[in-house]
Amino acid sequence: AGGVIVSYGMTTGPKLSYSMSAVLKNIELRGSTMGSRKEFHDMVDYVAKQQIHPVISRVVHGLENLKDIDDLFEDMKKGNHFGKLVIQVSNESPQNKL
Repeated sequence: AGGVIVSYGMTTGPKLSYSMSAVLKNIELRGSTMGSRKEFHDMVDYVAKQQIHPVISRVVHGLENLKDIDDLFEDMKKGNHFGKLVIQVSNESPQNKL
């Protein structure tokens, strides 16, 4: 068991819930910041103006869906995907907070 969750950016502040059950499952959390708030804002504006959207091959909903998450890793190993493989952690709808 176990794994690594990577959170990057943190442009809206350090708000991240991390449950004790994740700790007990040996799940590791790593974080990284990337540039300033202005640089991030400029990038978001550019992506919106150019209508850039990532190619997504498949989305798995929830961290408890271990079989489908394992299948994502199998897709990576076999090279069976073209775009992003996504694990949607929350059902909350994203909001632009800039």
